[in-house]
Amino acid sequence: MEAEKKHAAPPPVAIARDVEAAERAFFAGYYAERRYNPTGWRLRLERDARVLAASAPGRRLGRVLSVGCGDGEFELMLAPRADSVLGIDISPEAIEIAQRGKAGSGVTNVEFRCLSVMDLPVDDHFDTIICVAFLHHLPAPVLPYFLAKTYDRLRPGGLFYAQDPNVHGILRHIGRRLMGRNYDKYHSRDERELDPGEVVDALSTAGFADIKVRHIDVTLIPLLYVLLHGPDILLRACAVFDRLWCATPLAPWASGFSVMARKDAAAGG
Repeated sequence: MEAEKKHAAPPPVAIARDVEAAERAFFAGYYAERRYNPTGWRLRLERDARVLAASAPGRRLGRVLSVGCGDGEFELMLAPRADSVLGIDISPEAIEIAQRGKAGSGVTNVEFRCLSVMDLPVDDHFDTIICVAFLHHLPAPVLPYFLAKTYDRLRPGGLFYAQDPNVHGILRHIGRRLMGRNYDKYHSRDERELDPGEVVDALSTAGFADIKVRHIDVTLIPLLYVLLHGPDILLRACAVFDRLWCATPLAPWASGFSVMARKDAAAGG
């Protein structure tokens, strides 16, 4: 019995802690050096904001939690539609940039904290929880645990929104072949593409309802990392191309997808 305990798999929180250390090291340089095109970055966030706003009752988001907020630009973008926004991230470099952005924006209903979601008080509840490019940084054993805890933190009727890379994305397969080992320099050690169907299953198991998947990206997100210095017109053309692609039967082979789900209004919370 003692031997079984020694070889037992670590709990999800312990696994997450191990991954966080590597992620923090990777993103120290990522945010300090701004390894992304600012125009492409904003176009990507504006797209997420439109999708999210269209799903909110009366286009209001209530009290918002944004997990993995990064440089805070998305949270400031959502502020006019929210009662309050709490953005958390494990990267001190990201939070420093987010704080500077807030100071220059005049926005007063947004707060940023350098904090792991694992350390968020369990009795803190929200109307909307957002995970933009976050779930794919969670190891497979941690994802169901995280979604269950997210469900518990949502108020009845609350909205969950996530956006992540698609394991079926055709451009990702092409990129790996063409770039070889250089492909990995754009990705942290533990991140992975996700299968939309598996995310839907995990959300359903956690208790979520009204789950909807939407394919939203083909070229914009990959190129905003490759084309650090523009040209801006090409990134804007990518945004238009992605919208057209994702309106066709080719959508399942897009590079990224979003998923929305709700906590039942009759559920406890």
